[in-house]
Amino acid sequence: MSTIGNDLDVDTYIGVALPMGHGLNGFFERTKTSLEQTKHNIKNLLLTRRGERLGNPTFGSDLLAVCFEPDGDDLSTKIEETIESAMSEFLPFVIIESIETEFSDVNRNTINVSMRFTLNVDSASSETLSIDVSNY
Repeated sequence: MSTIGNDLDVDTYIGVALPMGHGLNGFFERTKTSLEQTKHNIKNLLLTRRGERLGNPTFGSDLLAVCFEPDGDDLSTKIEETIESAMSEFLPFVIIESIETEFSDVNRNTINVSMRFTLNVDSASSETLSIDVSNY
C-alpha cells in the first residue's frame, strides 16, 4: 500500500509520537499520517546530538551545539545550514519550505526555531514544527 493509502486507512498507524508516553489506545501515543510521523522524526533528528546514538554515531545534528556557541551576527544562518545539512543526509524526502529563527527579547538565552515542511510524495499538505531550543 502506498504512503497516501496508509494515511487514508483509519486502521493503520504509521509510528510512535514523541515524547513517548501513555496514549489513549495503548501504552504509546501513535501517529496516523506520514506527515505527522515525519514531524516527530524531524524533532528526534534535530535534538539528537551527533555521537549520542549508540550504533549510529553519525545520526543527529549539531543544532544544539550551534545554538550554544558564542553569539554572532550570523547565528540564524548557521542554524538554517545545520538543519538543512542534517535533513538532506537523514530525511531527504522532506522538502523544507521555510526555517525561521526567533530570539526572545525578554530572555536572550531563548531561541525558537520554526520550520515549515512537506513530503516529496504529497506536496499539497504541509506541517509546521516549532522547537524551543532553550528547553534542551
